[in-house]
Amino acid sequence: MTRFRKAGALAVSALLVLSGCAGAPARTDLVSQLRSGPVDELGLVTGKPYDGTRLRLLSCCKTAAQFSALQKRTADFTARTGITVEWANIPYESYLQKIVAESAVGGGTYDLVVWPDAYGASAKVGLQPLDGALARSGLSIDDFPPPFQQAARAGDKDAVYGIPFRGFSYNYFYRRSEFQKLGMTPARTWAELDGQLEKLRTAQDKYPVAGQYGRSGGQNLYTWLSMLWSNGADVFDAAGEPAFATPAGIEATEQYISMLRRGHSPPESTNWSETDSTQSFEQGRSASVFTWAWQMDDFTDPEKVKPEVSQDIGVAPMPGWPGRTTVSYGFTWLMGVLDTSEHQGAAWEYLKWVTHPKTERAIALDKSDPKTGNSIVAHTSNMLDPEVNAANFGLPRLQESSLRTARTVPMTIDWPQIQDALEVAVNEMAHGAAVPARLAALSGEIRDLVRR
Repeated sequence: MTRFRKAGALAVSALLVLSGCAGAPARTDLVSQLRSGPVDELGLVTGKPYDGTRLRLLSCCKTAAQFSALQKRTADFTARTGITVEWANIPYESYLQKIVAESAVGGGTYDLVVWPDAYGASAKVGLQPLDGALARSGLSIDDFPPPFQQAARAGDKDAVYGIPFRGFSYNYFYRRSEFQKLGMTPARTWAELDGQLEKLRTAQDKYPVAGQYGRSGGQNLYTWLSMLWSNGADVFDAAGEPAFATPAGIEATEQYISMLRRGHSPPESTNWSETDSTQSFEQGRSASVFTWAWQMDDFTDPEKVKPEVSQDIGVAPMPGWPGRTTVSYGFTWLMGVLDTSEHQGAAWEYLKWVTHPKTERAIALDKSDPKTGNSIVAHTSNMLDPEVNAANFGLPRLQESSLRTARTVPMTIDWPQIQDALEVAVNEMAHGAAVPARLAALSGEIRDLVRR
């Protein structure tokens, strides 16, 4: 699941301008659309008050295991409520444009929408605030890690626009046997990792780490952001000014580029995407990789990777800087109710069901079908559940630990253009551009973007 390319960002900008001129769709009060009455163990109103309602959900990425599992289990929701739900499957490359067209301009075709964290600032103009419905249902977002709560508010500290239903930490995956041969455990600091990568480089014929420095929907930013944030730098400071061309930001960026320049990451990784880097790891050509927690399901599947790799997977938190709190990226998908829906009460019932911890737990424990098997959970309570951990490599507990101090990207409608400028600069530095000078120039570019 990559993010969006430059052409998509420009199309989104045009739609946002259009929405600003035309005005957002008329907003009704979600709470006024809700039915009262006794609820079952999943919080669903009993008696089927919405029986016969048909909902449409704007979504993408149908093949993601968790999405497939939720669609499959929707039959149980329908049996309980009489509500049927159709999941759309929009190509990811055009997904943000579709979200903005539906929410900002107002299409009325869909009742619910899902989006990845960074889209929230663009989508919320056409979304129902959920605070009243949450309070009436006795619910909150307190059982989610800080970055997921941040994404749920979409840049508005006083409102909730979506509820997380899929989320994962950014972690360091490695070959256990390679580390054990050298008497190493995963590094806690980047300086320590430097030494480990050098040992790996001289001890075996694999590249020590599979980097991803190519331009591909912002994928070359995730490791860099973790380094940046953990070293006390940022994309923007409290005044909204670019904050990465500082000594701390330069140090973090030099650290990121050094893995390539020191020969720890393959030369061709200057143009690699996330897929390229994970495939290098899966095929045994690299000894480690930085990527999302959900990759554990692929890395441990002998049908998808080399068998010797699938049985040799270790995972650890991201390294950090001495004396500082490690801050990595917590990525989440959210679901919300569209203003233009004529079935908002029924949509709220489905949203409660999708995001209920019991629904999530059942999926995490069900390993009967590889197409719907999933090792990640978004609720903190499920991340700490011993049974969930026993069934999922102990990954949920590691996620919980990593996500305590994680964060998400700035919640701004300018993010598509900002992201594009950032990823171009990272790629140019990977190809040899001087880090301090390129970061200084990048600051000016982004300052112009947000002020125009």
